Amino acid sequence: MKIIGVKGATLLMLLGAIAGGLATTNASAMSKSTKKTLTTLQKKEEKLTKTNKLVDRELDKVGVKNLIALMQNSDNGSIPNTLDSNLNTYKLSQATVVSTGGSKTVTLPKGSVIRGSKYTLNPNYASHFSINVENLSKRNQGYVFKKLGKTSPKVNFVLNSKNKTKTYKKSTAFSHNGVQNLPDLSSKNLQSYFDADRSGNPFITITADKYLNYYSNYQTKSGKVNYNKYSQSVKIKRFTRGSSNYTYYLAKPLKGFGTKKVRVGKTHQYRLKVSLGHVFQSYDNYNLDAGGYRMTVKVGSKNFYVDLGDIAESYVNKLRGNSDSYVNATAAQKYINALQQ
Repeated sequence: MKIIGVKGATLLMLLGAIAGGLATTNASAMSKSTKKTLTTLQKKEEKLTKTNKLVDRELDKVGVKNLIALMQNSDNGSIPNTLDSNLNTYKLSQATVVSTGGSKTVTLPKGSVIRGSKYTLNPNYASHFSINVENLSKRNQGYVFKKLGKTSPKVNFVLNSKNKTKTYKKSTAFSHNGVQNLPDLSSKNLQSYFDADRSGNPFITITADKYLNYYSNYQTKSGKVNYNKYSQSVKIKRFTRGSSNYTYYLAKPLKGFGTKKVRVGKTHQYRLKVSLGHVFQSYDNYNLDAGGYRMTVKVGSKNFYVDLGDIAESYVNKLRGNSDSYVNATAAQKYINALQQ
């Protein structure tokens, strides 16, 4: 739990009186009391106080190119030497048979670019590798959807001496030096001030073959994600990896995002800029205990967010004058300072 000031505590005590029964919902099903609670939290968190401006200014210096590092968690309170392996990118060294754990399988071609990570169920047996389906190329997604269905977030295979992965070091709109350029982003909305965001919240992801996919109406009747049901899918023609922002040049407009039509050579493309925004805190859906911090990510004219890791959270707490942090505040500050331009 994060430490909050006296005014903040008083506010949350008042909100707590109407917070009973709050849970993950969707916008149309939100009760008046829930909406009132969230609106109050939104006003509190979006108020540009001197302290909030300081927090935003310090993390903005890190830039979107280091957003992945801001999401990094500590290793039992210590600063790790490497970034979270779940955001690493690889290239398959050979045609690879993958599955969701059942008898059905599908083969991904040699050279396929993937995002995923190694895991071990039993140290006496070979390790496995888990691949994130939403970041596969469209061709490989097609293979998976046809044989394994459209709702599995991951597919897996067994690692052995022949079946290996190689770090994908090519710099593209999808990956840079073996790490995902832009993580999956969740849409920032009124319920984002709760720890558990609304059901079916829109999100953005980028595929290995450089498509920007926007999902906004993707849930099945059972509440699962249909990864083949994106609202918009636009090819990224060119990408600029700046320090403070990313610039994507798209083959066609991303509707509702304020893309700007620009001339590139003899053709027109549609420019979309991505940059960091305001840091805000989320709260427990039921008792309104202060939760983690989130970083707003501006994608054109829309706002999305990612959860900050406990290292960045410790530094934010230090700036806010809070002492309750899992990671040593001095070590966290040193980590963030090293990321700043």
